[in-house]
Amino acid sequence: MKTTKYRLILPMQAKGNVGKSIETAARACWLNQRGIHWQGFDLDGDNRTLSRLFSDQTKLVPVSGQADDLDELISILRKATAAPVTLVDPRAHLDGQLMTALRTTHFFEIANAHSIGITVMVFPLDDLDVMTNLDAVCQFCGNQVEYLIVRNPARAPKTRMFDGSELEKELLNLQSGSITLPVLSEFVKLRLAKLEADHQRGIPFNEAIGSDALGLDIMARGVLQDWLGTLFTQYDRIAAKLLPTVEAAGIKPKAVPPIGEPTSARRGAKVNLIG
Repeated sequence: MKTTKYRLILPMQAKGNVGKSIETAARACWLNQRGIHWQGFDLDGDNRTLSRLFSDQTKLVPVSGQADDLDELISILRKATAAPVTLVDPRAHLDGQLMTALRTTHFFEIANAHSIGITVMVFPLDDLDVMTNLDAVCQFCGNQVEYLIVRNPARAPKTRMFDGSELEKELLNLQSGSITLPVLSEFVKLRLAKLEADHQRGIPFNEAIGSDALGLDIMARGVLQDWLGTLFTQYDRIAAKLLPTVEAAGIKPKAVPPIGEPTSARRGAKVNLIG
């Protein structure tokens, strides 16, 4: 098996609103929980999900899909060895420019020479244009990258165009991994949004679960903990596709953050000890 020293993770898809940002944010929580050093680049100047939630670890690089954005993408590729893991959260319709940046820099050859593993994330939908786009991305990347299929029932309850298709077979032959993004209830999303508005900052999922001081509704915390735990279990299972070789080998499944800070109880404080 090829040894990788660095890991670059690229969601490459034209279609927006498929769950790329929320999945990347959850994966960032997993990296922090597992003690993996990472850097992030948020290319979506409108939503700013990753840079809002992880301002200390993520640089906002707004790109709009114009020709002069190519230099910014090349600059990001040049930094792929600055941390063990590099996360990129692109906006919609940047797949073409990402492929141009990879092609013009001969980045696949550079990655091979510098032990950079590249993981391309694909989000299948029952949409002919989306599937054609995914096919084009996979034909471009071929076996020079690893793939991760992300099924998102909230956006695509069924993926009949993909399931059993020639494209799925090609990806499976390339040893693609897969995860299913659990549906996060609107009940939780609304309370997370209110929490951020109340505190005037982005609040990562694991912090919202673990901090009593933030005051997230206790039932929302329970649902969010279960949601994050389901994803963490899947990430642990496919760590080899998300991390460099050494870091992946050190992954030991751990629980998600507990709800609230640990309580302190003095032994015997509430016990009747008088006979």
